[in-house]
Amino acid sequence: MNRIKDKQSLIINLVIFIGILVFLNLVAINMFKRIDLSKGKIYTLSDSSKEVVKQLPDRLVIKAYFTKQLPGQLADAKRFTQDLLSEYQAYSKGKLRFEFIDPSSEEGLKKEAQKNRISPVSVRVVENDKLEIREVFLGLAFLYQDKTETIPVIQNTQGLEYDITSTIKKITSTGMKKVAFFEIKDEKEFVPNPRDPYGNQNDKYKTLREMIQGNYELSDTDLMSPLDDIETLICSAIEDSLTEDQLYNLDQFIMKGGNVLLFQDRIHTEIQMMQSNPIKSNFFDLLDNYGIHFKTNLVADANCGQVQVQKKQGFFSFAVPVFYPFFPIVQNVNKENVIVKNLDNLQFIFASEIDTTRVKPNQKFENLVATSKNSGETSGPQFDINYEKYMNKNLKMMFKDAPKTIAGIYSGTFESYFAKKAQSKNPDFVPINENGKIIVVADGDFAQEGAGAGIPGNMDFALNSVDYLTSDSALIALRSRETAHKPLKEIKPSTKKIVKWVNILLPSILLILFGLITYSKEINRRKILRELYE
Repeated sequence: MNRIKDKQSLIINLVIFIGILVFLNLVAINMFKRIDLSKGKIYTLSDSSKEVVKQLPDRLVIKAYFTKQLPGQLADAKRFTQDLLSEYQAYSKGKLRFEFIDPSSEEGLKKEAQKNRISPVSVRVVENDKLEIREVFLGLAFLYQDKTETIPVIQNTQGLEYDITSTIKKITSTGMKKVAFFEIKDEKEFVPNPRDPYGNQNDKYKTLREMIQGNYELSDTDLMSPLDDIETLICSAIEDSLTEDQLYNLDQFIMKGGNVLLFQDRIHTEIQMMQSNPIKSNFFDLLDNYGIHFKTNLVADANCGQVQVQKKQGFFSFAVPVFYPFFPIVQNVNKENVIVKNLDNLQFIFASEIDTTRVKPNQKFENLVATSKNSGETSGPQFDINYEKYMNKNLKMMFKDAPKTIAGIYSGTFESYFAKKAQSKNPDFVPINENGKIIVVADGDFAQEGAGAGIPGNMDFALNSVDYLTSDSALIALRSRETAHKPLKEIKPSTKKIVKWVNILLPSILLILFGLITYSKEINRRKILRELYE
């Protein structure tokens, strides 16, 4: 009888124990917590991502199409993706669910994956000393109401959180905010794209446009008509004067609350000819009216990029890299500002200095980017930009000026350029904007193809600026959490020597001390033994 009771008691306790485990599992799903000690906490969700999934208005399903048997280099990406999606699910309050599907085994699943715009990719696999080509699935499909968005291929984990969060924001938004792009196009440079009748194969801003289109509705404007329903206007590299209509429409866009991101040169430079001349445009009159003024100079910095110089030696010609101070590589950013605080490496090309003494009353200027403490400049009328004077020279000894501001934010009150002109009689005319924002980058090449567009930090800056101006800063903190470039801090030559000799001598000194201590102990031990046996 007792045995039966003991058996029943054991079964009841086991059922209770299993019930507790199930309950704790259910609670744990919604009380997810992970300790992340990595710099920037890149292995846990940011606060921005948590807020995005917490505020999901309806159920979202993520289908992860991954082949089960993945080669080693891709298996880690799958595990990381699964961990990340688990966190999204935990913070979504039941609104987000995900499932992993292997389409390789069933034809029906393959068709489902392709219907959701996930196609297999070919990867090289080495097994049993043989190189094989396999087709594997590595994509995510986001299903929300009647909409579908995809991340077609996940080959590494860098930037994955940003991709997932931005996709969630995109698929759940009721309408994308509008951004317009203005540049003065040279018809001679237009080469039609056969795949896109409106496209240009020589588009100087192809990368920038593609990245902006991921989160915003992007359009081009010639400023010949008013900008309706546009949140942010991007102006780049204006080198000619604008018509009165263009100036007026730009002015009124700002007066009516529109924000502007400006990439602008003050000096036109032709590096092949080694010539530089100030740009003459009425656009600078408009900017001066707003308190925005560029100095007529070119900024130099000892921390800089290189140019390839052709040198001849006998019958041979070869390229020699020369550090060129007019290509500053900037790490001096405002760590208090969300746009640039996580950016470590920005490349400027023939930038000018922003004159912060011209800021008008009721305006605020916030510095974003400045050159290093080893800065300099060249001014007109000659603008000496010849590279030969910098060959085999210590640039830090040549440039000792204080940092020079080359990017910043103007905010506050902006008065219309047309306040005292005939256009002000227009019944729709707005004379003042008391809460305007204009981000100024004193480099027209900053985001162009073949120049700044190839620098990840430059693109992050541009996209962060657009997010900031359109009041959509949730993605800014994500974009540069996993910055690849982490430069070492510069130290003095004397410090380098000290570290060098410490590394050389310290191990030897420690070994000698250890030997002396060991020898001393051995002498004492022998002395004690001698006293015991004598």
